[in-house]
Amino acid sequence: MDYISVLFYLVLPILGLGYYYTRQVYSYWSARGIPQLEASFPVGNMKDVGRKLHFNDVMKVAYDLSKSLGKPFAGLYFMLKPVLILTDLDMVKRVLVKDFNSFHDRGLYVNERDDPLSGHLFAIDGERWRYLRNKLSPTFTSGKIKQMFVTIREIGDEFLGSVTKYVERNEPIDIKLLCQCFTCDVVGSCAFGLQCNSLKNEGSKLLTIGDEVFKPPAWRNMYTFLLISFKELAYKLHLRAFPTSITEYFSGLVSDTVAHREKNLIERPDFLNMLIQLKNKGTVEGDAPVSGADLSHDKLTLDEVSAQAFVFFFAGFETSSTTLSFALFELASHPDIQEKVREEVIGKLQLHGNQITYEALKEMTYLDQVINETLRMYPPVPQLIRVATKPYAVDSTNIVLEKDCMLMVPIYAIHHDPNIYPNPHVFDPARFAPEAVHARHTNAFLPFGDGPRNCIGMRFGLLEVKFGIVQLLSKLRFTVSSRMQVPLKLSKSASILEAEGGIWLNGTKL
Repeated sequence: MDYISVLFYLVLPILGLGYYYTRQVYSYWSARGIPQLEASFPVGNMKDVGRKLHFNDVMKVAYDLSKSLGKPFAGLYFMLKPVLILTDLDMVKRVLVKDFNSFHDRGLYVNERDDPLSGHLFAIDGERWRYLRNKLSPTFTSGKIKQMFVTIREIGDEFLGSVTKYVERNEPIDIKLLCQCFTCDVVGSCAFGLQCNSLKNEGSKLLTIGDEVFKPPAWRNMYTFLLISFKELAYKLHLRAFPTSITEYFSGLVSDTVAHREKNLIERPDFLNMLIQLKNKGTVEGDAPVSGADLSHDKLTLDEVSAQAFVFFFAGFETSSTTLSFALFELASHPDIQEKVREEVIGKLQLHGNQITYEALKEMTYLDQVINETLRMYPPVPQLIRVATKPYAVDSTNIVLEKDCMLMVPIYAIHHDPNIYPNPHVFDPARFAPEAVHARHTNAFLPFGDGPRNCIGMRFGLLEVKFGIVQLLSKLRFTVSSRMQVPLKLSKSASILEAEGGIWLNGTKL
């Protein structure tokens, strides 16, 4: 058989079938009467994401398309996987809260066989998620967080000292780095009793690993999209969610810490202590006995302990440091707002013996508005993912979402919708005055998600941010350094929002 015959009988039919299949895949949404973005084989709508575009940019296009057509959602494609972008806030409320039982999973890639750290609370689904969430929630009650406040205050003094050192030398301050060091040391101590010494050394091994997790190269973003799009195939191929070096280091760190505590009978009121109790007893002191429905999850393995410790540590320090550094940037950019915050801070501290106390922080309501406006403009996690766990009929339409359909809530796009927040790129804490909040839809602001699967560490993270701002503004005044790239541009590759070139400030003593 000559080459032309081979081409005619074999290659062309294969190409034809491939073209037909691709057309079918990339018309999934339009065939159901749902507006969609035009996709390209094989990347779908992920072309240039991580290089020229952030995924937020793609979702914003889908969001605007949906709004322009008056539709409650629009479709796009994660490689070959159809994804529905929700733009109607009532629909968002149904998915996250009212009909949560139909959307309780995230559909992320989990492969505990080859990559134990992937089995963490943020990624796991079903009854296993429900069991762990219920067991770990008591760690984040107001009472438990208040117990950690002494530790936060001690590390806060180091934070102030590190920033003041640059002020005294009249040098630009890499505020994002120092905020990372502060929150790394706080989470390390409050959660695990570890002395990370990040502030002392302006860096640590854990900070380096955090950069690997949250600031991956563009190819790794595409790799993550592939894992989510082809989970079953990825599992069969033994693909890992995280690099081996990260798994080995963090698993070893947790294993050594657990062994040290168990050998020396050490107990602390922290997150790791609760995980150790779940490993050894299957329950936490003060809990009711584990019900029959939970018996298959009676005790955690050491790998499961490591996975929960991993996600709490890295999500806890990176999201908080991002919010803290963006807040300080906006305050430095708006001296009038900075002075108003400082007046409130100093006034409330005077009522509490000029000490930063848990109670004093609770009274700083204008500072709450500033932090919320920061979270609106720079939500650390800019989208939420949910998966339909069963067929779901969308109210007031003839559309039925299939089981395993992936949905996304575009937090960044919602937070920057001018119809919800006029002049959305202007920093304005008045948006979060009580009367303004009450006038908006309850799901117009979603920095921590909503419903049973919202952020478990929300109160702890907000306390870190609030304390950091109060500690610095009560002693120092900030302006934007000439080293800072202005206007601020967001990195295209970081999974959590980050400023290109960092955040650089100047400081003076009061």
